[in-house]
Amino acid sequence: MLWVSLARKRNCITLAVLAMLCAYGLASAETPFAATVVEFAPAPGQLVNNPAFNDPARALGAPSGGGTLSPDNSSVVSLGGFGGSITLAFDHTVLDDPANPFGMDAVVFGNAFWVGVAGDANRHWAECGVIEIARDTDNNGMVDEDETWYVISGSHIVDLDAQFIEQTWDDDWQDSAFPPANPGWIPPGEIGVWQTAGFKLPPEIFGVQVVVNPAGPNAVVEGAFGYADYSPTLVLGDTNGDNIVDAPQQTAEEFYTFPDDPFAVGMTLGSGGGDALDIAWAVDPLTGMPADLDGFDFVRISTGSNVLLGAFGELSTEIDAVSDVSPGLMGDADADGDIDLWDLAFLIDCTTGPEVAIGDPVCRIFDFDFDNDVDLIDFSVMQIVFTGEGG
Repeated sequence: MLWVSLARKRNCITLAVLAMLCAYGLASAETPFAATVVEFAPAPGQLVNNPAFNDPARALGAPSGGGTLSPDNSSVVSLGGFGGSITLAFDHTVLDDPANPFGMDAVVFGNAFWVGVAGDANRHWAECGVIEIARDTDNNGMVDEDETWYVISGSHIVDLDAQFIEQTWDDDWQDSAFPPANPGWIPPGEIGVWQTAGFKLPPEIFGVQVVVNPAGPNAVVEGAFGYADYSPTLVLGDTNGDNIVDAPQQTAEEFYTFPDDPFAVGMTLGSGGGDALDIAWAVDPLTGMPADLDGFDFVRISTGSNVLLGAFGELSTEIDAVSDVSPGLMGDADADGDIDLWDLAFLIDCTTGPEVAIGDPVCRIFDFDFDNDVDLIDFSVMQIVFTGEGG
């Protein structure tokens, strides 16, 4: 009978929805922030022996944002001079998702800030770092020799061969052949002569304490992007970058996983700041060709400048956290914080039916069971999470 068939179908859908929600609950136990320190290899620098700046575990978990005018240094780690690095791992693969906000996939947080009394978003007190990513192809939790590090070339790594350099260091600080010249700058455990290596950012732009937007001092488009420790980390709940908390209910997991638009000067509304990256920017360091990665498991950040600035010491990248960008609230197509009739109408337009692939990437926000279609199961979940306007 028809009603028996419909009842069975409804029960099947209900069981499928419950199973999917249970699976989603298990998946949500993952942290959106880097979870493990794989390696910490600082180069010589003025903070590498300072307990307030030399603990690599400070780069795990959520950042501690200080705002646009001054950083909160309570949870940053210093990488020291050129080539000093930290390697972090996520407890899941960070995926390349073009449907993420602005197409960004991850955010690196440091302790940069805007210069000036009111904070000039075109002038950054910044010590920029180069970002590299790698895939854990054999899922052993380690970076193996056959797993390639791909570099996020960003706006200013344009000649991979010329910009990749080595720096030699010596623990004999009285020997002027190699730095450092201060015994207090030698990282713990380093003895004799050793090298660091990495991609050097153009010193005329990044080898200064105040980095001016390469697009111009009055630009509205950002001319530097793809590097760590260039943009401020906002105070938790400051949704408009005015250094006043206006959303105290927001969690770090919500706030620091929404990226700032890296191509626009200033802070994107709702963003937690930091420097966002697109996995699609990754290139093979040997060929310069796109890496075509589907995601990454490891991220390595290295100081990108090789400069001493007198009393300020060396330029050294500081890292606070790295986050996996959230696709936003599932079902909230207009990103207004609720799931209402407007979103329901959008879902209807996006409906493909079972096993019919989603065409418009925007529609992925309705694919609750992540099977690349929008069908009756997704509609059933939409009814469960429906809040109404302002809900």
